[in-house]
Amino acid sequence: LRENLPPGTLVTTLRAIDADTGVFGELRYAVLEQPPAGPGRAEGRDAFAINSSSGELRSRLTFDYERAKAFQLLVRATDAGNASATVTVRVLVTGEDEYDPIFLSPSFNFEVPEGARRGQSIGRVLATDEDEGADGVVLYSLAKPSPYFAINQTTGTIYLRVDSQPQAGAGRAKREPREMSLEVQARSPLPASRSAAAQVTIDVTHTSFGLAPD
Repeated sequence: LRENLPPGTLVTTLRAIDADTGVFGELRYAVLEQPPAGPGRAEGRDAFAINSSSGELRSRLTFDYERAKAFQLLVRATDAGNASATVTVRVLVTGEDEYDPIFLSPSFNFEVPEGARRGQSIGRVLATDEDEGADGVVLYSLAKPSPYFAINQTTGTIYLRVDSQPQAGAGRAKREPREMSLEVQARSPLPASRSAAAQVTIDVTHTSFGLAPD
């Protein structure tokens, strides 16, 4: 059952079969009292209601995946002669992508050090997501591919795709500051995931990447 659905949502229809005909083949359904629920499982008696004649099981609450992920309840079918059977029902609550990822900062600033080599990390971006489960997993990507930089999709580490090259020209003091900009996106691995973006500015003053001096 998806989270956030309204009370009264049909979960399933339970059906027991009685070989008797007539009145003794008619069954009544009820949710039973249970021992306390175990770890990771919530008590289902107060969360669900069953139609005593049709066996339709419906929710009595709106569920929040971040608070409860599973419910367990015991249902009994009884005939007119008081013969009965019971079944355990486990209802799993599935999450929805409710929250946008949030970067720890709207922008990040890094620098390519002189002499940096291909594969070297120059910095890391980080985002969090309040969803749980797969919707809360954050994966990172560059909005546009870069010939100079790449990002580890799971750690958010930005690294060099090429060796840096010494900046041609005079000494360090005379170099004009040079910067490149990247846009990093964060999203979950699921389709139609919510996403967020952050701007990354990288100081490339001390490398040329083979680019023109300007």
